[in-house]
Amino acid sequence: MDSANVKNDTNEAAIQNAAETRTNAGSAAAGINANAAPAQAVQKSHVDTGEMVARCRRVLPKALIFAISAVLLLYRNRTSAMYPVFMGISLGLLARDCKEAGRSLIRSAAGKPDIKLFYCVVLMLLSITKCVIISPDISWGSGLGILLIWTCLLLKVYADREGQEVTEQLAYMVQMLLVPLKHLELPFHDISVTRRSTAGEMSPGKKRARSILIGLLIAIPLIVVILALLSSADMIFGDLVQRILDCIELPELGADYFGVPFKLCVSFLAFYCWAGALGKESFRAPKEGKRFDAVIAITFNSIIAVIYLIFSGIQFVYLVGRMELPGGYTYAEYAHEGFYQLLAVTILNLMLVSFCKKHFGENIALKVILTIISLCTYVMIASSALRMFLYVGVYGLSHLRVYVLWLLVVLVVWTTLLTVGIYRQGIPFFRIITVFVSVWYLAFAFSVPDRWIAAYDLQLEVPPVDLAYEVYADATEVILEDGRYWADFRENNSYDVGRYRKRNALQRVRKFNFAEEAAMKLMIDN
Repeated sequence: MDSANVKNDTNEAAIQNAAETRTNAGSAAAGINANAAPAQAVQKSHVDTGEMVARCRRVLPKALIFAISAVLLLYRNRTSAMYPVFMGISLGLLARDCKEAGRSLIRSAAGKPDIKLFYCVVLMLLSITKCVIISPDISWGSGLGILLIWTCLLLKVYADREGQEVTEQLAYMVQMLLVPLKHLELPFHDISVTRRSTAGEMSPGKKRARSILIGLLIAIPLIVVILALLSSADMIFGDLVQRILDCIELPELGADYFGVPFKLCVSFLAFYCWAGALGKESFRAPKEGKRFDAVIAITFNSIIAVIYLIFSGIQFVYLVGRMELPGGYTYAEYAHEGFYQLLAVTILNLMLVSFCKKHFGENIALKVILTIISLCTYVMIASSALRMFLYVGVYGLSHLRVYVLWLLVVLVVWTTLLTVGIYRQGIPFFRIITVFVSVWYLAFAFSVPDRWIAAYDLQLEVPPVDLAYEVYADATEVILEDGRYWADFRENNSYDVGRYRKRNALQRVRKFNFAEEAAMKLMIDN
């Protein structure tokens, strides 16, 4: 009996000890799991902090250099030799940042030169047009080209995005331009985290540099006050100070005290956010869109194609065949009357073919009809060009007429690509158009259009009476050699000559433009 009780007590004790052991083990495991999440959070936070510090140290100096260079070289200075200098600095900063981030500015992942190298070359050439041509139209076109190519370069470098279709690439570019607005807090957050994490790591050299900078900032207002007082106290000293100030381009009250900080901040934020956030940005490609029944497109395109065929026949009869026009019409008036309408219809055709190709199902009949529309588009482009040539033959060249003829060549290439794309998939439309338009524009810009516009108009039997007011200073030499319009041309540019004469030494260097320099010397000497 006693032996049985002892045995039962022993069994109960063993069961209780086993339960306590399982409970303690479960508690320990639960404790480990409870502590695991905070530990992972701390580790993730540490990784994020390290990433912010690394990004700040990598991008901050380059963003500051980019912003300061933009203000010093480009502020109120869009057509000078400083532009290619700024572009060289910008591409150098990008190349350095790419190297530190494990990327390449000009090479693909396979190590071969790719489209990025072409973008860099085009950017440098576009910036050079800014200092060898003075025409505001060319300067505006080059500026727009720089913005578009720069955007494409950054997309390719940091996000590796390049759309096949033009619309797809434009969607990427719009998203990329919005990146700084989405990440305005990025540089400030990175700087704050970096300062906290490196608060006790400042070396004696950095402390000394910071102290010197503070001292300089304190000295600036004191120097202004002291120089003002001493200049008024001594005439000779005041004259010396005035000569020194005459060589310095001081900011203009009102505009510059707002414009300079604004440009500095915008340039800094743009570079920092692009370099720091583009790689992590999720770019959404445009949706393919719904595919509609091809019969719908066949129906309305068939009607349009018939109208275009009739119109094309009329172009051959009256413009090529030179049949007698209705009473009261001259060929110059007939040519000018419908040019811009034809240009609008041509662009509409290109959009129509692109839309049908993308949103309607594959169909042989539809392809044939779209091909007919494309062929009629060629006829309209040819008709537009012939009309413009007839008009120019009577009334001479102008900037608008030259730019329209330039655009017609672009439309020919675009139409050809679309026509081929009707039957062949996978054509990189955006890359082909970008390369062609870049090369075609650079050839046009470096030909100095104002010179040959003036040269063409001057050889007409009756040159345009407003020629002296229609061309810019790039045509100075041509106008001077002819002589008939020189007095009016020089008078029209008298304000620019007076402004050129007033430039101080620093302004002469900062605003130097090769074409302007040659033109001003001719106007001053003649």
